[in-house]
Amino acid sequence: MGSFHSHDHAQPTAAQAPRDAQAWQSALDLALAAHGGPNALAHYPHVAFAFPASSPNPYTLDFPLLDYRELKEWASSRGWRVRPALERAPAGEKYRPPVCFSRLPNRYH
Repeated sequence: MGSFHSHDHAQPTAAQAPRDAQAWQSALDLALAAHGGPNALAHYPHVAFAFPASSPNPYTLDFPLLDYRELKEWASSRGWRVRPALERAPAGEKYRPPVCFSRLPNRYH
């Protein structure tokens, strides 16, 4: 499964993150568009900055809680299915696992 990281594509700085979810969404959109494979992994904080929940994150103040409902709608509209990749989470980070993006089957072929 392929993955992309913050150094692979231009991303907003962490200082901008709380104020500019749209910039993080654009960076995520560009990274997914540039990714040629059927699956991609994104770091939880990067996706959480793009789709912050209205509730505070009870586990850390470093990044917001992820709004999976909004993320799923956004991803689906771009041809991706998303799910938390719990199996890929480093030890001790079960509350912030990477996010797996899988391309939806093309409906026209």
